Amino acid sequence: MADDEAGGQPGAEGVRSRVTGAPGTGPRRPEWPDGAGRRRPSGRDRDTPRPVAPVVWTAAAVCAVSLAVLVFAARRPEVLQAMDEAVRDRLATADGDPAFAADLAALGPVLGYRVLWVPTAALLVWAARWRHLAVYLGSISLMAAIAQIAAGETQLAQVVRSGVTGSAVSLDLPAWPVIVLSTVAAASLYALAPSGPARRWGWSAVVVLVAGFVAARVALGLDALTLAVVSAVLGASAAVLVFAVLAPESEFPVTYRRRVKAHLDLDEERTGRVLAAVRDQLGLELADIHPYRLDGSAGSTPCRLTLAHGPPEHLFGKLYATSHMRSDRWYKLARVLRWGRLEDEAPFSSVRRLVQHEDYMLRLLRDGGVRVPEPLGVVEVLPGREYLLVTELVPDAVELLDSPVDDAIVDDALRQVLTLWSAGAAHRDLKPSNVLVQGDRVYLVDVSFGELRPSRWRQAVDLADMMLTLAVVAGPRRVVERAAAFFEPEEMAEAFAATNALTVPRQLAARIAETRPDLVEEFRALLPECQRIRTQRWSVRRVLLAVATGAGAVLAVALLALNLRAGGLL
Repeated sequence: MADDEAGGQPGAEGVRSRVTGAPGTGPRRPEWPDGAGRRRPSGRDRDTPRPVAPVVWTAAAVCAVSLAVLVFAARRPEVLQAMDEAVRDRLATADGDPAFAADLAALGPVLGYRVLWVPTAALLVWAARWRHLAVYLGSISLMAAIAQIAAGETQLAQVVRSGVTGSAVSLDLPAWPVIVLSTVAAASLYALAPSGPARRWGWSAVVVLVAGFVAARVALGLDALTLAVVSAVLGASAAVLVFAVLAPESEFPVTYRRRVKAHLDLDEERTGRVLAAVRDQLGLELADIHPYRLDGSAGSTPCRLTLAHGPPEHLFGKLYATSHMRSDRWYKLARVLRWGRLEDEAPFSSVRRLVQHEDYMLRLLRDGGVRVPEPLGVVEVLPGREYLLVTELVPDAVELLDSPVDDAIVDDALRQVLTLWSAGAAHRDLKPSNVLVQGDRVYLVDVSFGELRPSRWRQAVDLADMMLTLAVVAGPRRVVERAAAFFEPEEMAEAFAATNALTVPRQLAARIAETRPDLVEEFRALLPECQRIRTQRWSVRRVLLAVATGAGAVLAVALLALNLRAGGLL
């Protein structure tokens, strides 16, 4: 076909006409849900569900701080004094052996650290839930550090207090042992127990544990009842709020199944939201949605959308959420620290910008003649939190390494790279799972890393990655011979001069390591000699980020050391 030879899309009307109906035949999409004959394609207003627990615990923390200020910054009301004294007298005479209460109070550090802290941290490491582990250790370490600095007798604590308050005297603040124990207990619960019945029953255990510890301290006269209750509420609320902000259950569910964190669960609730949003905003009736080729994706949730009325029978969707945006930020920070400023390594400001960029790159490359799946639109599943990019699902297409790679396929794959160059763009993630073959035609998919007007070496890297992908099956000599019809030998040599551990995608690097570990050197031996192209980029931003990251790491280690010391583990 003429349009195929020119690198265009198959068919005159493309996928959109096959989905919505050819011109003159009327649209094949269903009626709008509200029955209106005319409707803006923004869909129904969808209220984003807000969790209630953070609001409740925020109110509890505010009340606890207010009560603490009332008790310690001003004179304690006589009613509270009388109640504290009555409870203390009652508990002090309830058991004739004061040593029992002393032994029970000494169990605080043991219960908080040896029984809860260490096993919880070990379990999180085993389950590879690194975000929960960081939030867990960070919240407890910060609280333990504040406790030791405020009430500790070490030289460091005295120096810090002198710098903050002007005096090295210990601060008369709420019961720090109770705060630390309640923080450890609540944080352990949120890190280990999934939301639902397990967490509700877990709260009962936390209340019993903390209440027993509080009773022991009140019986010994170490704390007043008001002080102990305020401390317990303050510690628990601090842990809950930190988890609600940094590891919300909706985005980072507690699970013990080993899986790629980028892959969202398509449960009944999320599936229903997606089906309704696609119908409202694109006018397409879906029968179902399923995960699709998860092994080739580590930054989104690829899905196969089954149309209720075909043809075609299926479409392709990529589900993005705020968790993907956070992962993108950490990924790009690590690349900046290790390699410097590389093209557009600035993180996206929102998940909407993330999906908008991929939709834009699909349309840009399609208009430039690159053969990519036809984009059908972006669907807002949850405002500001979840978005779905809908595209054509290329029929009868398989990954490059799963097809017989003859000369026609090699030529078309190299032609797509040449078209990328002509369009002034770079794919930046060419690997086996992103190169699909349909007959003798090659499609490039997953253009989320794509870039407009990249540097010369970045475009050269696309050529090297495509040649490496083809050579895994076809061999380097055959690929070089076929590429000579499209690229000069110096251009190919330049591509491999810029190739290093950073530029080769992880999936492609793994396949090369399994099949031909010296593949890059084999290519360089077949091409003219070219001086290596350095990809390191130094900048003021990189230096400042490195300094800030180093300082943060030192602070984190210091907080962890204070945490271990508070629990008697160091």
